[in-house]
Amino acid sequence: MARVFKRDGSYWVDFNDATGRRRRINTHVTDKRVATEILNDKLTKVVKRQHLGVIDDSTSSFSDFAAEWWRRIEHTLKPRTQERWKGIVEHHLKPTFTGSLRAINVAQVEAYRSRRAAAGAAPATINREVDVLRHMTARAVTWEFLAVDQLAGRNTIKPLREPKGRVRYLLPDEIGKLLAACEIVGADAELTAPYLRAFVVVALNTGARRNEILSIERRSIDWTRRTTTIEDTKNGEPRVIRLNATALDALRGLPPRLDTPKLFPFKPNQITTAVVRAIRRAGIADFRLHDCRHTFASYQAMSGTVGKGLQDLLGHKDGRMTERYTHIADTYLMEAVDRVQLGSPVTPANSPRVRESATGGGAE
Repeated sequence: MARVFKRDGSYWVDFNDATGRRRRINTHVTDKRVATEILNDKLTKVVKRQHLGVIDDSTSSFSDFAAEWWRRIEHTLKPRTQERWKGIVEHHLKPTFTGSLRAINVAQVEAYRSRRAAAGAAPATINREVDVLRHMTARAVTWEFLAVDQLAGRNTIKPLREPKGRVRYLLPDEIGKLLAACEIVGADAELTAPYLRAFVVVALNTGARRNEILSIERRSIDWTRRTTTIEDTKNGEPRVIRLNATALDALRGLPPRLDTPKLFPFKPNQITTAVVRAIRRAGIADFRLHDCRHTFASYQAMSGTVGKGLQDLLGHKDGRMTERYTHIADTYLMEAVDRVQLGSPVTPANSPRVRESATGGGAE
């Protein structure tokens, strides 16, 4: 039975909603008559929902709903996703959508995308931001803040065309410059020697993602089988990272610590900033921390590791992500074929074996 009651100086309303769930809401008013009107309004909405299927849009502002949305979904997200989504909402969506939640429509979103593109945001970045907004409006319908999702169904917003993933990898001399720059003590004194260099060495020799490397603990390493198991990955599934001798030596050289089990006791932004500074010191252009992963994959492809093998090494759930390295392997193998040409007039100039024979050297 619906009722109005007083507690701690203000009136509350007690009723069952359209799903039969009992609701007790503090009206924050001290006048019983006003509280009764609030209850009657709630009951009217319940009846309309039960018998007519009508849901009244909430009058909440987008900002207020964003706070409620975050409270409900934060615990379901991985830490990295929490950081990314929180930044999108606080720095981009809330400053743009300053009106009510129910006022958001396709036209507003299209205008938002145009402004972001004009400001220099990449298509992939804009698509991720709109994805978060669509997640919010979908939840608003599920939680009955909105009757209709203006961004769904026939109003679905087509994602912006994204360029194919870039593949920038370091040349051998650039690798040497970067590692040398990692040992220079500067603003990153805490991260320099041995941590920064070791981090880059592990990244280049495993292809592991930044957060995967940061999660490595000494106890998670199998020194005999030369592997480490990462429990918390981008794909949400544990994966085994294989360690070559260079990566193992880098990890083995890190000092043991009593304050943390992690071998790299730093926050993601700390390590990113430190690597970016080292890249600048090395004078390397158009290179980012994540490109260490591309460097590993590119050299693996050039050595003949492709397809499922390369996919497993990189921890890609979808094999299409690995296909970007196929052309690198093809180009490298074609160059290898061109270096040795048999039965043609240019053979003596191109073949080391032919040159050795011509000068009296033994064949390999």
